[in-house]
Parts: sequence; structure tokens; C-alpha cells
Amino acid sequence: MFWYRGGMTDPRSLSQRLGKMPSGRHLVPSDFVAQNQRERMLLATAELVAERGYQKTTIELIAKTARVALVTFYEQFDGKEECFLAAFDESVSAAVDVFDELLDRSRPWPDQIAAGLEIFLEMVVSEPARARLCLVESQAAGTQALARYQAALELVAAKLREGRALNPQGTRLPDGLEVAIVGGLAWLVQQRLDADRSDDLKTLLPEMLQIVLTPFVGEADAGRAADAAQARLVA
Repeated sequence: MFWYRGGMTDPRSLSQRLGKMPSGRHLVPSDFVAQNQRERMLLATAELVAERGYQKTTIELIAKTARVALVTFYEQFDGKEECFLAAFDESVSAAVDVFDELLDRSRPWPDQIAAGLEIFLEMVVSEPARARLCLVESQAAGTQALARYQAALELVAAKLREGRALNPQGTRLPDGLEVAIVGGLAWLVQQRLDADRSDDLKTLLPEMLQIVLTPFVGEADAGRAADAAQARLVA
């Protein structure tokens, strides 16, 4: 799963660790148990929020879905909002790690954007619940969640600003252009998620490429990149 950097501990690794311990009765280390429980609660939060929405997701439901006691929940989080923010932060951090690993920054900027959009759409298709938590429910989960969402948009916008170097009039582009573009792309994905159409999200790639690249490389080059993306989709 792309969006969950921690994930469940590999059972083979756990077996190897326990196998090296002296014979006798031993308990699983408490730090492993706590982390495992925390990860289950973050997963449960994403699944429940995607299904029910933030407002209708309760702490009791999160604990029940994660198979932990309420006291265990409160050992990790002060309340639902803190748990939601932790799930959001974990998802964004994991996504950044994926981009850092898969994106070849030595390639021309338009190629990086095309590859980045493909990676992003693949992550959304693979993890629609986490995508919905970050892209949709974060805007209804309070001021801190909304601030997290806006910061994530700005993080992507910073990459788009590199494209100004390719436009002779790049310094004259509006200051808020890149954030507006990223917000528009997020809106396109949100509409598919709201309509439970995450399976066909990849078909958005040509349109998204045209939107992103046009202000920086011109309509003609952006169109060629969009056509190439369309050809890959039908290949």
C-alpha cells in the first residue's frame, strides 16, 4: 500500500526476532504492540471516514474497527481530531516517500510532471480510502485539518513553480497560479471519489497534463504530452 509507510510489521521479521530470544516464556515487546495498535487505528480511521464521513465517525467505531479498547485509543490520541490528523500526516508523509523513491529528478521537468501525475493517480486508485481522507474529508474535519490540506497543496505547487523557468514570461505569471492548478487537479479527483469512480481515475491523466503544462510550456507541447499519455492509456 503506497500511502501507509509504516504498514504492519512483516511476520517473518517478527518470527526471526522471537527466534533469537532465549528459551522460556516471553511477551511481544510492548513498543511493537503499541505501534501495531496505532497503525490499526489509523487504518480504521481512514476506512470509516471514507465510508461514513468525518462527522459520523466516532471514537467508539474507530476502536471497535481497530479491535482495541477505548482506553488504548486514549493512550495514543486525545480525541478523534488528533487521530484524524495523524492519519492525514502519515498518508502524506508516505506519499512523499513514494515520490522521492520513484520520481527521476534528472529527467526534463515536463517528464517529471507526467510521471508524478501517474504516480499520484496510481496511489489514489490503490488507496481510495486514504485519498478520500486527505482530499475530501480533510476539508470538513476542522481548521487544523484544512490547514494540513492547504499545506499539502502548497507542497505540490512548489514543484510546479519549477516550470516557470521554461516560460520566457514566467516571472509575469500570477503568484497564486500553481496553487490554483493543484487545487483544480484535486477537485477533479474529488469529483471521481465522491461518485465512487476511483477505478477510472487514470483516464484523467491526459486532461490533467494539459492543465498543468500549458502555462509553462505552451498549448502545443502540453497537447503533445497529453496525446502521449492518452496513447499509453489505450496501449
